[in-house]
Formats: sequence, C-alpha cells, structure tokens
Amino acid sequence: MLIPIGTDVHHKRNPTVTYFFIGLNLLVFALQWSLERSGGVESTSETTRAIAGALADAELSQGNFHFYALVTYQFLHGGWMHILGNMVFLLPFGKSVEDRMGHIGFAMFYLGCGAFGGGLHTLLSSSPVVGASGSVCAVTAAFIVLAPKTNIKVLLIFFIIGIYQIPSMLLVLFFVLFDVFSLIASFAGANSQPTAWMVHLGGYASGFVVTIALLGFGIIASTEFDLTQVFKQAKRRREYNQVIAQSKPNRTKMETEVTPLDLIRARLSDFVAHGNELSAADCYLHELKTHPKLKLNQQTHAAIAKALMLDGRIQEGVEVYEKYLAEHKNAKDRGEVALLLTAKYVRNIKNYKRAKALLKQFSPEFSDKHKHFVTTLENEIQHDSITT
Repeated sequence: MLIPIGTDVHHKRNPTVTYFFIGLNLLVFALQWSLERSGGVESTSETTRAIAGALADAELSQGNFHFYALVTYQFLHGGWMHILGNMVFLLPFGKSVEDRMGHIGFAMFYLGCGAFGGGLHTLLSSSPVVGASGSVCAVTAAFIVLAPKTNIKVLLIFFIIGIYQIPSMLLVLFFVLFDVFSLIASFAGANSQPTAWMVHLGGYASGFVVTIALLGFGIIASTEFDLTQVFKQAKRRREYNQVIAQSKPNRTKMETEVTPLDLIRARLSDFVAHGNELSAADCYLHELKTHPKLKLNQQTHAAIAKALMLDGRIQEGVEVYEKYLAEHKNAKDRGEVALLLTAKYVRNIKNYKRAKALLKQFSPEFSDKHKHFVTTLENEIQHDSITT
C-alpha cells in the first residue's frame, strides 16, 4: 500500500478550500454513520427518517437521477476506508493545486470535475455511486500537469513499513494504470469490487484536460515547471542536439557550415531548456560584447529578457527587450513587450522621451485590453514630466 503524505512543492496560499472540503466530507460521513446506527430510513424517529431519506436522494444514480446529486454525491461515502482513502489523497495534492488555481477556481474545478466523473458513470452504469473519488482523481491529474517534476513523500506498507520519496509522475501513473486494469477486469467479470472505476478515470481525464486548457488560455499563470513547459524544454533540447550534431566533423562537409554564433545560440538555448535562464542571460550579455550581431530565436530571447526583469536587473532587461523588438519584427507579443518597456522607462528608469516614442510607435499594436494601461502610462508621463 502506498499512502501519499506530502509533496516538495512550496505553497504561497493557505489551502482554505482543501481543508473545508475535507472537513465537510468528514462531517457528512459522521452524520451518515450516526444515522445508520439509529436505524436510518427504518428508524422510529421521524427526524432521523427524513434526514436519511434526504441523504439517499443525494446519491447519484441512473434510476433516481437529480441534477443536484452530481454535486452532493461527492460528499457521501460508503465506509471508513472509502472516505479516509479519498481524504488522504486530497490533502497533499489539493493544497498544491489550490495554491495555483486560487480558492474559488479550485472549488469550481473540484466540484465540476467530480460532476463530470459522476455523470459519465451514470451514463454507463445503472449502479448508484457515492464518494469524492472523481474529484480527488481530477485534483491528482491537475497536480501532475502543474508540478510534473516534483517528488511525493509516501508511506509504504508492504512487507516493510517506511517513508520514501518517489517521483510524482511515477506514483500517479501507477494509480491510473491500476484503475484502468481494474475497469477492464470489471468488464471481464474478474473484479467484483463495488468500485466506480469509470468515475476515477473520468476524474483523471477531466482534470488533465481542464488544467491544460487553463494554462493554455492563461487563466492559470504558467511557470517553468508546468507539464507544457517540460514539453517545450524537450523540444529545445532536441533543437540543440541537432545543432551540435551538425557541428561534428564530416568528411563531406566544411567545418565552416556551423559558425561560432551557431554554437553560442545552441548553448544559450540549452541553458533555457534546462531552466537556467539567468545563466543564459549572463552568457548572452557577455557574448554580446564580442559578437554584437548575435541574434537569438524568439523563445530564447524572450526567456532571457524575462529572467533579467524577474531578477531585478531592470536596465539589462530593458536593453535585451529593446533588441527583441528590433530583431523580431513578426513577434505576436510586440505590443505587450512595448508596454512593459514603457512602464519600466516611466517607473524605474525615468526615460520619458523613450517611453513616449514607444507609445507612439506601437499604438497600432495595442489591443482594447491595453487601453486603460496606456492611458495610465500617458498620465504618469505627463505628471512626472511636469514635476521634474
């Protein structure tokens, strides 16, 4: 048995919603347990029968379907092992996912993916279903999208008992494959456990797809550790390896086919691909002194400029972004970069002349969502120019 007890992800937010959901699940289960001990729907107490009947309607089933049950079924459980298993997984993964999605976003994600998993089960099975498994599986899938390279601390209970660190991807893949094989076994009649495996798989699928979509549309701020960035870094490494392969001596090719600038660009791309943007920035600034005509691909150039800004090296970041605007005439983010430079010139460097020139030059590339910010910068330029 593998029990996750923590991750190595650092959180910025207090996981209020995660704790709330765990508390609510435990509270509802305590009510279920108490009602069962009192006789449930067969109790002599009218109040007990009424509450037990309401909880029965809160279950999700094809034969007695209610739309509200798509949510309420997630807070009912079939036994102590059922609820403890779900809550043990929700605690470590929920904290990390809530930290990235925010409190309201996480609550909507949890309940929405749980409803999807339950609805999928209802379409394919006539058996009633209860439990937070679909929601928890969605949270687990979201964790892998948002933090694929992290490690999970697990309690291993087998022939020996111990606490170990294992890669997150490995643990989640193990449980996904376990659910897949269990579902296949159920269809084949070799697994008689009353577990709604389709709810689990629906949760994994919806959690993965929704989180990828949230990153893609920018609703969740992307970081260098996301699964999408891992794929991009792998692509950059392939490009780097191709350049290196071309630079090896070949009897039929001249060595001059791969220039020193090609090797420098490959080295910078490799730094960025491995998450060492600041090392790439230092190397780039150093090489510019010797090779002032050095040009980078758009991705590497943008990553270096952003890293300098985030490190507080504003002047250097501005210079690199200026070269970005000059060298990448077809970049789709030229408007955003120009606005960022304008803000830095106004608020940090106090170069109002260059700020005005940028606003004038790139005004056709500003979208409607930029209008308020442009007006704010124009007012700041006018005010600061007068006061100085």
